[in-house]
Amino acid sequence: MSDPTLDPIVSIYFSLEIDSVDLGVFTTCSGLGMELQITQREEGGGGIFVHQLPGRFKYTNLQVTRPIGIDTQKTMGWLTRMAAGVAASTARLAALDPAGNVAFAWVLMGVLPARWTGPSFDAANPQPATETLELAYNTIMLDVQSDGLLGSFGL
Repeated sequence: MSDPTLDPIVSIYFSLEIDSVDLGVFTTCSGLGMELQITQREEGGGGIFVHQLPGRFKYTNLQVTRPIGIDTQKTMGWLTRMAAGVAASTARLAALDPAGNVAFAWVLMGVLPARWTGPSFDAANPQPATETLELAYNTIMLDVQSDGLLGSFGL
């Protein structure tokens, strides 16, 4: 199995730390996002206006995937510790270039393990064995390392 950080074809990969525990690098990342729930109220009478009222922010679950490898031990260790006493955590997700430099990073607050999925095996259709870690969270913050500021995208 090749190291995704050394593959020149891969332009971006992702590092993940949860409560300062390094979970290693992941090759794909999806689900990082939020949406504002909007309630519509139609005005009576002329029927011209529909008021858009802001509700709460809803955060989508983050999913990171990578080939099974040495870093899988880090994820399983963290999950084992969480199973002994689940508590909300803080995570840092960083998009890294092939040289390992941070291109962009986010801090996630209130992180909980939503799901871990291991590989599926099919001898008729050989594929790399992968794992996916899915995390729920309640706040996204932009981690601006260059000037030490954190810009909040959540509440």
